[in-house]
Amino acid sequence: MAREKKKVISNVSREMAEYAMGMFSDAANNLGKIEAEMNLKINAIRDKYQDVITVLNEDKDTQVEVLKVFAEEQQETWGKRKSMELLHGVIGYRTGMPKIKFDKGFNSKSVTAILEEEYPEYVRTVSELNKEQLIIDREEDFFAAIAKKAHVQVVQDESFYVESKSEVLQPA
Repeated sequence: MAREKKKVISNVSREMAEYAMGMFSDAANNLGKIEAEMNLKINAIRDKYQDVITVLNEDKDTQVEVLKVFAEEQQETWGKRKSMELLHGVIGYRTGMPKIKFDKGFNSKSVTAILEEEYPEYVRTVSELNKEQLIIDREEDFFAAIAKKAHVQVVQDESFYVESKSEVLQPA
């Protein structure tokens, strides 16, 4: 497939811009109408099948509970295996990633305080750039020296936008 070169646009008059805005607005409004109609149809289909989907999901959940109880009751017969093949599928256990769990009455803050005092090698001290403060101070007299010494700038980009005046959207 050959790539088409993008046409270079220049010397646009006010009349051409008004025409382009009208075309953009028509396309945006027509797109909105089509999307509204699609959403109505999608919702109608979803509503048509929702009761059946709910029943099937509840049935699946019930069967999972039965299989889980079976697995728990029979796990000693599995040996070192973590899964068991059945006629219509496989059941088993997946080992999750290690995670930290706190004893009752303790939380991250209290455990960090204990570790900081007794075992500091298990506590991180994070040093990071305070971007928010740099942005706040950007207009201050002293900021230029900081920016020069730290090799940093506070910039604010502008981006072009087009907004059409929307019609009240009705399905086509």
